Amino acid sequence: MKYFYRFYSLVILTISLFSTTILAKTYNNATCGIVNNQPLSSSYGPWDFTNPEHASKLPIVLGAHFTPEVERLIRGKSSTNLHGDIIYTLTAIPNYHRALYAMSKLEMRDRNRLKNGELYNPDYYTAECFFKRAIYFQPKDAISHMLYAMHLIKLGKTNQAETEYLIALQYQPLNAEINYNLGLLYLDMGDIDKARKYAKTAYGQGFPLDGLKRKLAQLK
Repeated sequence: MKYFYRFYSLVILTISLFSTTILAKTYNNATCGIVNNQPLSSSYGPWDFTNPEHASKLPIVLGAHFTPEVERLIRGKSSTNLHGDIIYTLTAIPNYHRALYAMSKLEMRDRNRLKNGELYNPDYYTAECFFKRAIYFQPKDAISHMLYAMHLIKLGKTNQAETEYLIALQYQPLNAEINYNLGLLYLDMGDIDKARKYAKTAYGQGFPLDGLKRKLAQLK
């Protein structure tokens, strides 16, 4: 047992040392650190959130970096910098859905704090890069595609968002949340027939929110 704790402590130390220097790394938002036909690299992992065989590897990362306060964007865990903890989480677990969503929220908060005319030009990967990395890492992860679509909508990229939702449905065609969100997108785009189509699937699968249903009812 003492050897297990010694190993566990060594892993935590390695993670902590790596995370303290992670923001000093050069991030290329043109390539997102993706080299075609080459795996993503990480000092620990990378682990696939959707792979049950990797589940035992995740708590070390999440406990050290993706705490409830980090997820709620209150404060960092390993440092005062929220970005470092979320970046490390997504380096070790590229398709960790809650961290992807947190990074999207953090970026939008950063963007909202920009002064007039100031461009968003971070010294680390953008949220869009992290979504691209997640999808490159595990292309069949429907939820990563859905979350990416939601982020693209925030950026005003509705056509790209539509594409990501449709890809997500290739892998989970009856996922209620994906169908609901795509229905909302089509409603906003003015394609009422498609909005009704995906709303029917979403509610047929028991989706609990009635926002899309109410909006469609108002059009009758």
